[in-house]
Amino acid sequence: MPLLAVLILLSGADAPVAALPHVRAVAPDVRSLIAETIQRSPIVRELVARLACSDIIVYVELSASPQIPTARTKLVAASTGHRFLRITLNAGAAFGHFGPLLAHELQHAVEIAEHEEVRDEDGIRRLYREIGHSSGEDAFETAAARDVEALVRQELRRKIGG
Repeated sequence: MPLLAVLILLSGADAPVAALPHVRAVAPDVRSLIAETIQRSPIVRELVARLACSDIIVYVELSASPQIPTARTKLVAASTGHRFLRITLNAGAAFGHFGPLLAHELQHAVEIAEHEEVRDEDGIRRLYREIGHSSGEDAFETAAARDVEALVRQELRRKIGG
């Protein structure tokens, strides 16, 4: 991402989602969710800016699949120049939960971005055994992602109420 776009993100100014090639929506409603969350949350702006300086490309989608109780981040593919992740948010989540869940999953994307050696499912498992803990069959969690989710939830509440 060009430096100007990163500076716009960090300054808090509105930035079109098209200027965020590292975080992409698969549908218009998801594009709106991403744009609104970036606009309202300095933490999310920082996460997106960090991803913009990495080889990670993230696609964000909503799904009603029962296999995704709340949200997940999955490594889809890795090539020489890029690693592709898919963030899936459960479409049945309460409306006010989408922003914090997106932030939580973007934190996971940043965690993966910080470890260039993670290029496949085995690499993901090794990483999360090192920096997090198991939260189910082939599912992992980190304190950092939980903290980001809680902080963004507070940010978004303050912005609505105040």
